Amino acid sequence: MEFQMIEQSAFDEMKTLVTTLRERAERFRELFSPPQPRRWLTAEEVCKALRITKRALQYYRSEGIIPSTSLGNKILYKESDIARILQNKLIAPSK
Repeated sequence: MEFQMIEQSAFDEMKTLVTTLRERAERFRELFSPPQPRRWLTAEEVCKALRITKRALQYYRSEGIIPSTSLGNKILYKESDIARILQNKLIAPSK
């Protein structure tokens, strides 16, 4: 078996093309992958995650700061909403 050497510029161009192709494939995968199922959290889980009291959670919910959904007599919170609140530091933890 005989190997041929390629010029450095050709190798660099090929490497750039492969990198670009990999990045485009990743963006394509992100665009067309099925959405992740929503996960719902209970009041207790939200209080623990945000380090707030149940009363503070009730206040934030009534003021529309923390979105929620009622299911029967149970109130649930989207994990993605709580993650956004944590990420953006929208609520100061209780002491």
